[in-house]
Formats: sequence, structure tokens, C-alpha cells
Amino acid sequence: MLTARELPTLFRFLFAAGPGRMTEFLGNQFLGRCGTIASILAILWATVKLALRPQSWTPPVRGVLARQLLFTGVDGIAVACRFGAAVGVLIIVQAALWIDALGVTTDIIAPMLWRAIVRELAPLLACMVVIGRSGIAISTELATMLVNGEIEVLDAQGIDPMTALVMPRIISMVVSVFGLAIIIASSMVVTGYVIGWSMGAIHVSWTTFLDGIIREFNSLDLLFFVPKTVIAAAFAGAICCIDGLNVRGSITDVSRVSSRSGIRALTAVFFVSAVLSVLIYGRILVFKIL
Repeated sequence: MLTARELPTLFRFLFAAGPGRMTEFLGNQFLGRCGTIASILAILWATVKLALRPQSWTPPVRGVLARQLLFTGVDGIAVACRFGAAVGVLIIVQAALWIDALGVTTDIIAPMLWRAIVRELAPLLACMVVIGRSGIAISTELATMLVNGEIEVLDAQGIDPMTALVMPRIISMVVSVFGLAIIIASSMVVTGYVIGWSMGAIHVSWTTFLDGIIREFNSLDLLFFVPKTVIAAAFAGAICCIDGLNVRGSITDVSRVSSRSGIRALTAVFFVSAVLSVLIYGRILVFKIL
């Protein structure tokens, strides 16, 4: 059993403070997390309401959305293809090892890989690409505007920052993640076939391989794919905007807030993905819990 001296600093403090202080600490942490989730849901609800109002889509707002889609989605296609190709190689190498170890055929392994790509890997990789390229940049941009007083100027001119700044950025992240996830899944399949065929792990032609994938695709794949891209991307976009607009201090604090925002967005993506897996599949990884 560990002694108090061997415990980390935080737990040493709680260990010395006693059960009452520990309960207070855990309660504050729980309320803080509840407040964060409430803020994210509130900003997402406001985004949906504003997006459904035709009056919100003024020419400047449409311009902001177009620039964000160009930077976040179009400019991210090359990175998404590289990510998908690299992960596709890793997957086909592992599949070849499974085929040799288990003595099964490609016909058994291919459907499992396809479901893993569509339902888990492609949405997660697309979120990582968008957060790394655009999420942190959005947080930095909003934080810089806030510190320099530009948002106060917009507000004084009667321009709602939520409509002009936040709403188009969250929508652009959602659309970009959805599109890049499709590109990543396609890149993984193509690269996986090319490498697997060159390694001798796949012995069928490209048309036969593609026909097999098309036969495996069903409505359930779409049911899993859409929520994991749209909801996870919406949470990541909301977190980046909230962190950028809540910066306090000087311009030197912007970089610290932006890096923290990226970590918080990635954490939210994995957490949302895990929760959706539990709700949709009734399983965590391979262990059935419901």
C-alpha cells in the first residue's frame, strides 16, 4: 500500500486534508464539468437556431463561412489523404498478420476492416485533422480579436459576434469533418488494397474487392458514421470558440489558451465517440455491457 509521501502532489494534499476536503474537491470538479457541458450545449443550440434563420446569412457571414470551408475542408484534403494512406498501410499489415495467425481468408477479415474504418477510424482521424489544422487556429484568432478589442468594436456596431464569428466556424468544422472522413475512408481502402495486393495478402481484383465492400455497406454504417462525425465535430468547434472567447489577460496568454483548447477538443472528440459507441453499439471496444 502506498504511503502519503509516495502519492502525487494533488493526492497528497487531499490525503492530508481529509475526507471532507476531498468531497469538496470532487464536488467542485463535477459541477465544473457540468457547467462546461451546459455551455457547449447552449452554444450549439444557439448555432442551430441562428443557422435556420435566413436573416443570419448576410453577405459577410456567408463570406466567413466560405473562407472557413476553404481553409478547414478544401486545404485539409491533402493532409487527410496522407493520414488515410498511412493508416491504411498499418491496417492491411495487421490484417495480413491476422490472416496468417488465425488461418482465415480475406473474405472474413475485409468486412471487419471496413466496419472499423467507417464506424471508428475515419471519423476520429478527420476530427484530429480538423482540430490540428483549424480548431487551434480558430481559438487563436478569436482570442486575439478579444484581446485587441475587435469583438467589442463589432458589438458596438450592432454586429452579433455569435452570428458573425462563432456560427459559421462551427458549421464549417462540422461540414469539413464529414467530408474529410469520407475522403480518409476512401484513401484507406485504396491504399489498403494496393499494399495488400503487393504483399500477397489480397488475391482478388480491384473490381471484386470493391464489389465486396459495396455489398458490405448498409444503412447501419451510415447511422454510425453521421453522428460520429457531426456531433464530435460540433463539440470540438464549440470548445475551440468558447476557449477563444474566454481568454483573460494579455496577448501572451493567447498561445497558452489555444494549445489547451486543442487538447480539450481532442478529449471531447474521444469522449463523445466513446459515449456514442455505448449508445449505438451497446459495447465498449469488444466487451458487451448492455
